[in-house]
Amino acid sequence: MRLETVTRPPADNASEGEPARFPARRTRRPFAPGAERKDFKMEQKLKIAVFIDFDNIEIGVKSTLHREFDVAAVLDALKERGEIVTKFAYANWGRQESATRALSEHAVQMVQRDPSPRGDKNGADINLALDALEMAFTHDHINAYAIVSGDSDFIALVNKLKQYDKRIFVVGGRAFTSTILQKNCHEFVAYESIIDDRPRSGGHQQQSAAPPPPQIGRASCRERV
Repeated sequence: MRLETVTRPPADNASEGEPARFPARRTRRPFAPGAERKDFKMEQKLKIAVFIDFDNIEIGVKSTLHREFDVAAVLDALKERGEIVTKFAYANWGRQESATRALSEHAVQMVQRDPSPRGDKNGADINLALDALEMAFTHDHINAYAIVSGDSDFIALVNKLKQYDKRIFVVGGRAFTSTILQKNCHEFVAYESIIDDRPRSGGHQQQSAAPPPPQIGRASCRERV
């Protein structure tokens, strides 16, 4: 702020030789919107929790793109949108031994889904949804969720997280991700777009070394984060 003295014509009762003076008035300095926008962006920086429906995304990528699922490509794409604070993948890992090495290298926590005697196909979906909702209740600092799957069953989870004012990313292939899931998230990240510049992963790379024992747990999110 700076002060200015304003001189006006003399009033009737003022002497002709003495100018009338009035109290100084305040003037505003030009507003700098860039600084406030920067502060706002820092306060709104996304902290992302990643939930991978591994069986779904792995089958979808293989059947439509004829590639192996590349978890590194997915995580790199999400890092461009915010800070990844936790990562989970759900599957029956006894059938996915070849994939556990890459997940372990990227610190993805693998949650075991034990198949039921009746062949429950939605067991991983239920576990994933419950863990994501529990995290929304117990970890207020996490303000974004990435669902890596093409399954339309997750639309209820997406809508519920949006009600809690969370930003939702869905990562999946255009060909196998549900249209309703693509249209109802805040941003759909097409798997095809994030692997265009990456080389194909050959099967010999996976067989070159035996995968280390995976760190598979069944604890709740509260204990794992």
